[in-house]
Amino acid sequence: MRGGLITLRIVLSVVWAVLRRIWHRLRFGPAVAGWAWQVELRMVALRAFLDAARSSPDPRARSRIEENIDPPLPRALRKVLELRSLNMSGIGVEKIEHAVGAIDARSRPTLLYLHGGGYLAGSAATHRRWVARLAWALGAEAFVPNYRLAPKHKFPAALDDAMAVYKGLLAEGVEPERLFVAGDSAGGGLAAALLLRLRDTNEPLPAGGILFSPYADLEHTAYSLAENRATDYLPGALVGVGANKLYLGNHDPRDPYASPLHGRYTGVPPLLVVAGGREMIRDDAVRLVDAAKREGCAATLHIAPDMYHVWPALLPNHPETRRILLIAAQFAKNPAGS
Repeated sequence: MRGGLITLRIVLSVVWAVLRRIWHRLRFGPAVAGWAWQVELRMVALRAFLDAARSSPDPRARSRIEENIDPPLPRALRKVLELRSLNMSGIGVEKIEHAVGAIDARSRPTLLYLHGGGYLAGSAATHRRWVARLAWALGAEAFVPNYRLAPKHKFPAALDDAMAVYKGLLAEGVEPERLFVAGDSAGGGLAAALLLRLRDTNEPLPAGGILFSPYADLEHTAYSLAENRATDYLPGALVGVGANKLYLGNHDPRDPYASPLHGRYTGVPPLLVVAGGREMIRDDAVRLVDAAKREGCAATLHIAPDMYHVWPALLPNHPETRRILLIAAQFAKNPAGS
């Protein structure tokens, strides 16, 4: 009963925030000149949800809501993609594969996708529709692990799980030259950290990494945190809050396996990094690419000027989303030449 009341309170907070923004936009116009109604209201709803969940008396309010999420594949892809649940090295993994005959299995890439959620939330289910669209655009089969989450499982539990699934894919016969590591937000930072650890432990390296709005600095030192506070849905409390102790505990936030912004990228495969110009952790992406390039890594940065955090997963029909999917598909065909 208490959980139901908390959920209702969160839902009402979201509805009230959306109604207020509709009134504000009708009176003063959009928050960003190029934002359509859907773009702005989606941002406002997500911000209200995250703020309400964060301030809830139940510290697991967000996770409890997300645990009940089980969306179908996008309607247009239900006849060409299929879902399977796997167990790999003791970790639950959702596989999105092409239906029989939809694509030549010998030529398709494989995607290890690490979901976002600040290392505290998220799952294969919350990211199912987005990963399905990405897998279809790349002509890939995708594996999305439900890695362990903080605060119960602190650093490096998520990285250990990502490493275990990567090795599991190789053991199943996936060729590393056809394998791409990808992720969004915390999953994007985790993907970068995984690439660093694979390089450091002399494991076979994948063909490349695709990072969407990577959370790469767990010290929270980006200038864009304050600059873009009004145009993103990430919690405003990130500004000046210090390091992410919920995931790190007392571990050094400058450890490259936690904050890959501080990594050395010599020998790391090519990277495609995507960010929104209006997002709070935009500078994580910018600084990570700068660091990678200094070390000779073939890193490419694409910033959509008016977009917020991980917008391709939230705005499937937006022109910027379609553009990024085309860029990602080209990268999967020729990582070194992107």
